[in-house]
Amino acid sequence: MEDVSLCESWLHISHCPVTGNEMKFCHMWKKIHQDFCERVIGSTHTDQALSSRWKILNKELAKWRDALAKAMDNHRSGENLTGETIQAQMFFGATGQGKKSFNYTHCWEVVKNCKKFQIIPTGPMVVLNETPLHETPASDSPMDSPMSQDSLIEKGAEAY
Repeated sequence: MEDVSLCESWLHISHCPVTGNEMKFCHMWKKIHQDFCERVIGSTHTDQALSSRWKILNKELAKWRDALAKAMDNHRSGENLTGETIQAQMFFGATGQGKKSFNYTHCWEVVKNCKKFQIIPTGPMVVLNETPLHETPASDSPMDSPMSQDSLIEKGAEAY
């Protein structure tokens, strides 16, 4: 449960919309430590110990994300989430350096929606009647919108 609390504290502090991007590393871990101690009453862990533990968790969670992505890319027709999870465990075990299975499912549930751990599909785009079912915008630039600069200039000229 301490690992889950550490993940919750890391997520809460490092993804704070106000200060999350502005903190120095040492200050961030002091704040994570403070948040962790509020969650785990009586904890004797230091901020350095939490940082070290996070390095281990972070590495395992990243490997699990990659194993899940690989399993999703290898999805077979008729296979459900259980089949993908079993396949992900196999991929994880193959890269686990002695660790046969992923044992941080509770931690994964905390961080899986965090941008750092989101699974980005890399498989082929599904197309039906020449219309993509899943479309990823190439750019969020307003210049790529249906209304181009030329049409803005034309509209401006019409106003005169």
